[in-house]
Amino acid sequence: MSNFFSSSETPLNTQYDNLKDNYEKIFVEAAESIRRDLDTFKPQNPCDKCAIKECKIEKKDIFAPYPPGCKYRDWQLQALTYLAGDYRQKLKAVYKSIMDKKSEYSCCQCASCCKLATSPYSYEQLKQKALRGDKFSKDFVSVFVPYKTEEDAKAANPEYFELLNKLVEDEKIYYYYCPKLNGNLCSDYENRPDVCKDFPHNPLKLLPSKCSFNAWKNEVAHDAMLLKAKVDIIDFYGSKLK
Repeated sequence: MSNFFSSSETPLNTQYDNLKDNYEKIFVEAAESIRRDLDTFKPQNPCDKCAIKECKIEKKDIFAPYPPGCKYRDWQLQALTYLAGDYRQKLKAVYKSIMDKKSEYSCCQCASCCKLATSPYSYEQLKQKALRGDKFSKDFVSVFVPYKTEEDAKAANPEYFELLNKLVEDEKIYYYYCPKLNGNLCSDYENRPDVCKDFPHNPLKLLPSKCSFNAWKNEVAHDAMLLKAKVDIIDFYGSKLK
């Protein structure tokens, strides 16, 4: 499978298009994998000895509306328990391995993440979230301040700014920067909060072209996309089988 990010200088629009194309393929791969797992629990010909009369369910699918007492309904409940328990724990282990892999890469000091940080929340909303105990918001407002205008934000990284606006379309996005930046270096590096230490926080987040962590994203791309697809799918199963 081709890499999502062939180099750290791949244009952002190309990165985004590759991400969309690959996710569609990987989603099908994930769905088929989960269905195979659930089929191992599927009862074999229970209708032959079923006491429930006049059952009109012809296709014995995982999403069919089986009545209480039906062996296929038991199959659905067993599937729910498996996906919410053992299967989700496996996904957590995969996520940890992906994030642990990031430690093999280091920051190239391009300062892109310091010069143009984004959030779907305004500065006042972030401060309110911080007061309510949200650690990420607390860390964020401890270092970042909002740009006065979108033009100022665009000047910090025109390519990244344009792509972000394309992605959010009609949704509002807020732009921030760190005033502690001295050139491309942090003037308070030893006291930087976790929001800075842990960047990037998501292996699927689009990064500025110059960010050296694109190499990490390139390496874990397939596993990260497969993980996201599986999380989305098991959440769907949970909503449909309750």
